[in-house]
Amino acid sequence: MTEPTAPPTAVRVAAGLWLATAVFAVLTLIGIWVLRDDLARQAGVQVGDVTSVLIALTIVTLAFGAAYVWLTSKLYQARKWARIGLSAIGVVHMLWLLVTGVSAASLVTLVLISVAVVLTWQPSTAKWMAEVGE
Repeated sequence: MTEPTAPPTAVRVAAGLWLATAVFAVLTLIGIWVLRDDLARQAGVQVGDVTSVLIALTIVTLAFGAAYVWLTSKLYQARKWARIGLSAIGVVHMLWLLVTGVSAASLVTLVLISVAVVLTWQPSTAKWMAEVGE
Protein backbone atom coordinates (compact mmCIF):
# COMPACT_ATOMS: atom_id res chain seq x y z
CA MET A 1 0.00 0.00 0.00
CA THR A 2 1.47 3.34 -1.02
CA GLU A 3 1.35 6.39 1.16
CA PRO A 4 -0.75 9.27 -0.19
CA THR A 5 1.20 12.06 -1.82
CA ALA A 6 1.53 15.16 0.32
CA PRO A 7 -0.19 18.25 -1.05
CA PRO A 8 2.08 20.52 -3.06
CA THR A 9 3.09 23.92 -1.75
CA ALA A 10 0.41 25.64 -3.84
CA VAL A 11 -2.33 23.64 -2.10
CA ARG A 12 -0.89 24.23 1.36
CA VAL A 13 -0.52 27.97 0.80
CA ALA A 14 -3.96 28.23 -0.85
CA ALA A 15 -5.53 26.40 2.10
CA GLY A 16 -3.77 28.75 4.50
CA LEU A 17 -5.01 31.77 2.57
CA TRP A 18 -8.60 30.51 2.47
CA LEU A 19 -8.51 29.94 6.21
CA ALA A 20 -6.80 33.31 6.76
CA THR A 21 -9.61 34.94 4.80
CA ALA A 22 -12.19 33.38 7.11
CA VAL A 23 -10.28 34.37 10.26
CA PHE A 24 -9.59 37.90 9.01
CA ALA A 25 -13.26 38.44 8.16
CA VAL A 26 -14.35 37.29 11.62
CA LEU A 27 -11.72 39.45 13.35
CA THR A 28 -12.80 42.45 11.29
CA LEU A 29 -16.40 41.77 12.28
CA ILE A 30 -15.44 41.63 15.96
CA GLY A 31 -13.68 44.97 15.56
CA ILE A 32 -16.79 46.50 14.03
CA TRP A 33 -18.93 45.19 16.90
CA VAL A 34 -16.51 46.72 19.40
CA LEU A 35 -16.68 50.08 17.61
CA ARG A 36 -20.44 50.03 17.05
CA ASP A 37 -21.20 52.94 19.41
CA ASP A 38 -18.59 55.11 17.71
CA LEU A 39 -19.89 54.12 14.28
CA ALA A 40 -23.44 55.06 15.29
CA ARG A 41 -22.26 58.41 16.64
CA GLN A 42 -20.23 59.13 13.47
CA ALA A 43 -23.15 58.19 11.22
CA GLY A 44 -25.62 60.13 13.34
CA VAL A 45 -27.91 57.14 13.82
CA GLN A 46 -29.16 55.15 16.77
CA VAL A 47 -27.02 52.30 18.08
CA GLY A 48 -29.97 49.97 17.47
CA ASP A 49 -29.85 50.78 13.76
CA VAL A 50 -26.15 49.91 13.63
CA THR A 51 -26.83 46.74 15.61
CA SER A 52 -29.45 45.62 13.07
CA VAL A 53 -26.96 46.02 10.26
CA LEU A 54 -24.27 44.24 12.28
CA ILE A 55 -26.53 41.26 12.90
CA ALA A 56 -27.01 40.83 9.15
CA LEU A 57 -23.29 41.36 8.60
CA THR A 58 -22.53 38.72 11.24
CA ILE A 59 -24.75 36.14 9.55
CA VAL A 60 -23.16 36.75 6.14
CA THR A 61 -19.60 36.78 7.51
CA LEU A 62 -20.07 33.57 9.47
CA ALA A 63 -21.63 31.92 6.41
CA PHE A 64 -18.61 32.86 4.28
CA GLY A 65 -16.24 31.73 7.03
CA ALA A 66 -17.96 28.39 7.48
CA ALA A 67 -17.97 27.81 3.71
CA TYR A 68 -14.25 28.59 3.50
CA VAL A 69 -13.39 26.25 6.36
CA TRP A 70 -15.52 23.37 5.07
CA LEU A 71 -14.44 23.71 1.44
CA THR A 72 -10.77 24.08 2.44
CA SER A 73 -11.00 20.79 4.33
CA LYS A 74 -12.41 19.20 1.16
CA LEU A 75 -9.63 20.78 -0.92
CA TYR A 76 -7.10 19.13 1.39
CA GLN A 77 -8.89 15.83 0.78
CA ALA A 78 -8.29 16.40 -2.97
CA ARG A 79 -11.96 16.81 -3.82
CA LYS A 80 -11.97 18.38 -7.27
CA TRP A 81 -15.30 20.13 -6.72
CA ALA A 82 -13.85 21.98 -3.71
CA ARG A 83 -11.79 24.18 -6.04
CA ILE A 84 -14.92 25.22 -7.87
CA GLY A 85 -16.77 25.83 -4.62
CA LEU A 86 -13.97 27.89 -3.09
CA SER A 87 -13.62 29.95 -6.24
CA ALA A 88 -17.36 30.56 -6.50
CA ILE A 89 -17.68 31.55 -2.84
CA GLY A 90 -14.59 33.74 -3.21
CA VAL A 91 -16.04 35.57 -6.22
CA VAL A 92 -19.38 36.09 -4.46
CA HIS A 93 -17.54 37.35 -1.38
CA MET A 94 -15.48 39.75 -3.52
CA LEU A 95 -18.59 41.12 -5.23
CA TRP A 96 -20.31 41.52 -1.88
CA LEU A 97 -17.33 43.47 -0.51
CA LEU A 98 -17.29 45.75 -3.55
CA VAL A 99 -21.04 46.42 -3.27
CA THR A 100 -20.93 47.16 0.46
CA GLY A 101 -18.09 49.65 0.17
CA VAL A 102 -14.34 49.55 -0.08
CA SER A 103 -12.25 49.85 3.07
CA ALA A 104 -8.75 48.83 4.09
CA ALA A 105 -10.12 45.58 5.53
CA SER A 106 -12.02 44.81 2.31
CA LEU A 107 -8.91 45.43 0.24
CA VAL A 108 -6.94 42.98 2.40
CA THR A 109 -9.73 40.43 2.00
CA LEU A 110 -9.84 40.99 -1.77
CA VAL A 111 -6.09 40.35 -2.01
CA LEU A 112 -6.31 37.21 0.15
CA ILE A 113 -9.12 35.82 -1.98
CA SER A 114 -7.40 36.71 -5.27
CA VAL A 115 -4.14 35.01 -4.36
CA ALA A 116 -5.98 32.00 -2.92
CA VAL A 117 -7.97 31.55 -6.15
CA VAL A 118 -4.81 31.73 -8.26
CA LEU A 119 -3.04 29.14 -6.10
CA THR A 120 -6.12 26.92 -6.00
CA TRP A 121 -5.98 26.64 -9.80
CA GLN A 122 -2.24 26.09 -10.21
CA PRO A 123 -1.21 23.19 -12.46
CA SER A 124 0.54 21.53 -9.50
CA THR A 125 -2.78 21.53 -7.65
CA ALA A 126 -4.58 19.90 -10.58
CA LYS A 127 -1.84 17.30 -10.96
CA TRP A 128 -1.92 16.41 -7.24
CA MET A 129 -5.71 16.14 -7.28
CA ALA A 130 -5.56 13.85 -10.31
CA GLU A 131 -3.08 11.60 -8.47
CA VAL A 132 -4.80 11.33 -5.10
CA GLY A 133 -8.31 12.67 -5.62
CA GLU A 134 -11.65 11.02 -6.01
